Amino acid sequence: MVTTPIQLTDLIVTVAKEHEDALHRLAAAVSLSEQLDELGDHLIGHFVDEARRTGASWTDIGESIGVSKQAAQKRFVPRESPELGSKPSLDRFTQRSQRVVNLAKHHARFSERIGSEHLLLGLLDESGGLAAKTIRKLEASDGTTRIATLNRLDTESHRRPDPQPFTTHCKKALELAVREALRMGHTFIGTEHILLGVLAEEEGTAAQVLRSTGVTHQAAEAYIKQVVSGLLPTPREG
Repeated sequence: MVTTPIQLTDLIVTVAKEHEDALHRLAAAVSLSEQLDELGDHLIGHFVDEARRTGASWTDIGESIGVSKQAAQKRFVPRESPELGSKPSLDRFTQRSQRVVNLAKHHARFSERIGSEHLLLGLLDESGGLAAKTIRKLEASDGTTRIATLNRLDTESHRRPDPQPFTTHCKKALELAVREALRMGHTFIGTEHILLGVLAEEEGTAAQVLRSTGVTHQAAEAYIKQVVSGLLPTPREG
């Protein structure tokens, strides 16, 4: 049995310190409970992904968490669809991050699907975001990531379905962006978290492009943490 690192007393004290009114404390407790549910969901998802990388089957995973193979897949495998789903909800995405998703849709206007490569172009277009600045800092030379991404796009024009679906890689990258924000203790999802999510979704086109231009998850995370913590000045635009 794993020992719970968070004790009920600690949570009670945390809520009580922040609010004096009993009803405000109750509302805060409900909000905190929802956050803990989200953390728990992503905790399980992290180790599901780890199990898959080590070769575990969906049958094995289902047995480990007490559900059927089909139920495990339904819960943890993103499906190609126009809806982003509950995990990568855009509610806590910053305005810049929401623009990135809209820019991705724009770049996919001649495609059948919205892929991680379109999401990467959206990150690059949002030049004032920390993601674009991180890419500019780490890429082999200026503009190589954009060029490499454009070279990976399907040049044949397709009739766009309505509604247009997000690919499984794109949806997974956005889900992982939420996980990256939670892991870093942030209550918002910024462009930097989307970048880390894209890199963590290693099978997507965007992650492959970024690796080819020298942008790795480890280097990006280290740089982002230094900027956020104030150890490095915020890069200027241009």
